[in-house]
Amino acid sequence: MRRFVCLLLTAALLGGCLTLFADAESGFANFHTVAAYTEDLFDDVSTSNWFHDNVAAVYELGLMVGSKGSFQPKGEITLAETITMAARLHSIYSTGAAEFQKSKPWYQVYVDYATAAGILSGKLEASRDMNAPVTRRQFAAILAHAFPESALPEINAVEDDAIPDVKCSDEYGTEIYRLYRAGILKGSEENGSYLPDSAIQRSGVAAIVTRMVYRSLRLRFTLERQPYPDLIEKPRADDSLFANSAMVGNSLAQGMKIYSGLRMNYFVFQSTTVFSPNGYDPDRCYDKLLQGQYDRVYMEYGINEIGYGPAKICEAYGKLIDEIRARMPGVEIYVMAVTPVTYACSTTGNGNGTIFTMTSIRNLNAALREMCREKQCWYLDCCELLCDSTGYLPQRYAGWDASPHLAVEGYQAWAEIIRTHY
Repeated sequence: MRRFVCLLLTAALLGGCLTLFADAESGFANFHTVAAYTEDLFDDVSTSNWFHDNVAAVYELGLMVGSKGSFQPKGEITLAETITMAARLHSIYSTGAAEFQKSKPWYQVYVDYATAAGILSGKLEASRDMNAPVTRRQFAAILAHAFPESALPEINAVEDDAIPDVKCSDEYGTEIYRLYRAGILKGSEENGSYLPDSAIQRSGVAAIVTRMVYRSLRLRFTLERQPYPDLIEKPRADDSLFANSAMVGNSLAQGMKIYSGLRMNYFVFQSTTVFSPNGYDPDRCYDKLLQGQYDRVYMEYGINEIGYGPAKICEAYGKLIDEIRARMPGVEIYVMAVTPVTYACSTTGNGNGTIFTMTSIRNLNAALREMCREKQCWYLDCCELLCDSTGYLPQRYAGWDASPHLAVEGYQAWAEIIRTHY
């Protein structure tokens, strides 16, 4: 084998005696060296780079090349290039060759092949922005179908919803989890986060592709679902589960009390905020909450104070959480996401410009989720679960277009989310 094999083997020996040879069985045995890699081939790849051996490997396999003496390891890969690579991987694995005729545009022959081979999902197949950078989510969706499932056996114990920023039910979540469990992916951070909506660098692509071809390089690890902050769907609970639960918050929470049919103890009032949790309530709803002892406390704040920005809101929110815990030892805190709004509300506002936009709501919710991780409490993502396929609150759930409030059906749907996420 060539020098890159020796280097990879040396690295592998550090983690236990691994061999690099492409598996001598149907499919994997079809991958052969088709080009010679030399150290002067790319001026931006040196032996000191972590990705050096991977770049050499994919080059010798004929799966990735450079341009004008450069590999561009930090460069992004496009959707068209990803489909091309997946088509070549599939063709070599299946037939032992990757022979494609020229087409216009150049990638069309690969798109046609990938479509016929079932590599592309309907959504990816319909994409016409082939020259756009591929997201890590799209990349996984395509690569996962380049080989049959039998060539991607599970070697890692990765629990459902254990990847912090990817749920099994997310778009292409099935494919991402398949590649984690097969040792192809491990994530970009220590906690296993995948960063699904960011672009992927060519250096990372080279590493992933070598793990596809050489199974001895696949990563072994365990990824357990962290206790906090995310909740997974469970069997529907009846009212008895919430008998000693409480909800505190603003007019959205007040709507839950009036319209949802979910029975628990409510301490809610319109216009309350994390900065003023009693608001103008003459009965001082938040102070009354602190006088009791509850197993669960559900909190709904954020929409009224959204203009202050996530940092200030989360700081004040955290103080409320600390205060509730100090008064109620052992209580489970459930921070509920700011609920979504309709397209009309997001784009025309409520007489105050466009403050209640889905962008600002999602930015705040992301900060609330991270706050819950740090505070070790639960985050209930009722926002995304209430959205439709367009990413907005569906009209049937809306109170009226220019308001963030819900209709009766919306509150009932929200209650069902609470009943199935606990």
